[in-house]
Amino acid sequence: MPRLSLYKPERGQDYKFIDRQISEMFQVGGTDVYLHKYIGTQTTDSNGNVTTKDHTQIQDLVLLENRDRKYDSSVYKLRGIYNVQNVDFNLSQFGLFIDNDTLYMTVHINDFIKYIGRKPMSGDVVELPHLRDEFAFNDYDVSLPRYYVIEDVGRASEGFSATWYPHLYRLKIKKIMDSQQYADIFAQPISEGSSTTLQDLLSTRAKDLIVNQGILDEAEANAPTSGYETRQFFTLASDRT
Repeated sequence: MPRLSLYKPERGQDYKFIDRQISEMFQVGGTDVYLHKYIGTQTTDSNGNVTTKDHTQIQDLVLLENRDRKYDSSVYKLRGIYNVQNVDFNLSQFGLFIDNDTLYMTVHINDFIKYIGRKPMSGDVVELPHLRDEFAFNDYDVSLPRYYVIEDVGRASEGFSATWYPHLYRLKIKKIMDSQQYADIFAQPISEGSSTTLQDLLSTRAKDLIVNQGILDEAEANAPTSGYETRQFFTLASDRT
């Protein structure tokens, strides 16, 4: 009779049983996660030539960046679990900083592979529908969505069962801003047939330009001759002999 062992070289019936229970736990206690699948980059040069690279390639090998990202037009729905936390501001130094704007979410490995077709990767964007804001200050008739980008992926330590096989991925996600990397997402309409895009709702670019112009106008009013008035400067006489 062979010795008893929870670990086996192959993923047997014990692993499958535990994996089904974990999947059901995510279905019962998890929250919906809408995933925008990163599929690669697409660049158009001045001559109109289009260069397309898939999600396994790097667009800019010098800066190691994927700036012109493209996302799947289909939105995938799966389940995730994370700890909700307060957003605290750090006032210990000059300026206003947010310390804990990064979330750590766990997803079921086999369910993710089943629905998405591959494992999660840096660049995938997730939307958390339960964090939508229905009470915006502006006169919007839609709720404002909340988007996060996956920055890192690993196997969660709590996802290893008694069989020593992993069942969970741990995702490090951070809130996205209106930038070149996510232009493909921010260009989407807020609803089918609407001319209003997500950029119109979520981007702060227009306000940033107004604030910047206000700073320039204030500086021009307070120091109109800045850079031209040099009477306050003097030089020290020196003996060159």
